[in-house]
Amino acid sequence: MKQKIDRRSVLKGMLGGATVGVGLPMLNLFLNENGNAYADGSTIPTRFGTYFWGLGLTDTPTGGTRWVPETVGLDYEITPELQAIAAFKHKVSVFSGFRAIPDTSPNLVHWSGHASILSGVAPAASGSFDAPTLDTRIADTIGGATRFKVLDIDASISRRPISYSTRTGTTFASPDQSPLALYQRLFGEGFQDPNSEHWAPDPSIMLRQSVLSAVTEQRQALMRSVGHEDQIKLEQYFTSLREMENQLAVQLQRPEPREACMIPDMPPELARAGSVDVVNNNTRVMARLLAMGLACDQSRVFNFVHTGGTSETYVPGQSKIYHQITHDEPTDAQLGYQPETSKLAGLVMEGFGAFLEELDAIQEGNGTLLDNCLVFALSDTGYAKIHSLENIPMMLAGGAGGRHKAGHHVHAPGESVTRVSLTAMQLAGAPVGEFGSGSMRTARPLTDVMAS
Repeated sequence: MKQKIDRRSVLKGMLGGATVGVGLPMLNLFLNENGNAYADGSTIPTRFGTYFWGLGLTDTPTGGTRWVPETVGLDYEITPELQAIAAFKHKVSVFSGFRAIPDTSPNLVHWSGHASILSGVAPAASGSFDAPTLDTRIADTIGGATRFKVLDIDASISRRPISYSTRTGTTFASPDQSPLALYQRLFGEGFQDPNSEHWAPDPSIMLRQSVLSAVTEQRQALMRSVGHEDQIKLEQYFTSLREMENQLAVQLQRPEPREACMIPDMPPELARAGSVDVVNNNTRVMARLLAMGLACDQSRVFNFVHTGGTSETYVPGQSKIYHQITHDEPTDAQLGYQPETSKLAGLVMEGFGAFLEELDAIQEGNGTLLDNCLVFALSDTGYAKIHSLENIPMMLAGGAGGRHKAGHHVHAPGESVTRVSLTAMQLAGAPVGEFGSGSMRTARPLTDVMAS
């Protein structure tokens, strides 16, 4: 009798007297005739993430640029500072000319730009946002069925953790700052191989869930006994507890098999230095771990920081950091731009190229993990020398499961950055009709990059 093989099949054998099982890769016979869903009707999930780097890309005092393609629409040309993503041009849409519009709020340097993109609101003060970030709204839509609703990663090797993800505007996520920390979060205690035939509920998780559920009545009584301001604080706290309960409940359900999932080796601790080559290597290693975490369905939403807004990276052998160079370096009279600043911008973009390469290396269905992702790449400023909020570079990478019509250059001088934000949210599957406030409030996504 011919053995039936499906995506849950495991190759079994004996090793040292014990039964062992090996999961199968995502074979064509597991998929539908189009290769974009499983034969049993279940879909390959869409993932969403943000990728942030500081100090933008290079503009010039006369309005020139080292990164904006001249061609608008499909088949844009690769400019000097986009060389690192040339191999993925057909999977990346580039957005230029967009600006953050602070209205009556000040331009808070290295803060107003990405705060406006991520929250839709020009912030009133540095260090806080005035609305939740868009990743939290997307996570509420697509992130609830995984072990981690959102993964936050900081590859910058900065002196302090950097995260721009927030639900409250004042409390930001705590990111993993090293490959080893990210590995332990994804594949350490609590990880269960989705392809293993030996799955069983973790008793410690059952106990934790029971403890949280046991205080429900006291929680409700406490809410009734305190004043309005304390009720708001408690509601925020209990919301995080409810999310924890939901995530614990997810871990008590048998996970769906993921044929692309292969548990990686534990990485060594890497050298910690702000040299741009070290930061880029850290980015590649952490991207590889993140990619396998997504393939193993540990999360479907992430935030990745390559460098913070006031980037501390430097070229080996130089004494000045990138941030200082952008302000101190004069514009070369013959070239018309800052050559060292442009060189560093190109090196920083190599980190983004490596990030995309790792996502694209994992095969899923008739495409890759990147084809089933939407990565919203953004920075904090346009022309960094003057902290400009004009022409802030943004990109959308990946196919979003077929929803992103990639490979476009969209040029919209003076348009609000929130139009790109709204487009990203809708492509990721969030039911959002409008985004932003004041002059940045918009209900107009960029339909050129949205598959009909």
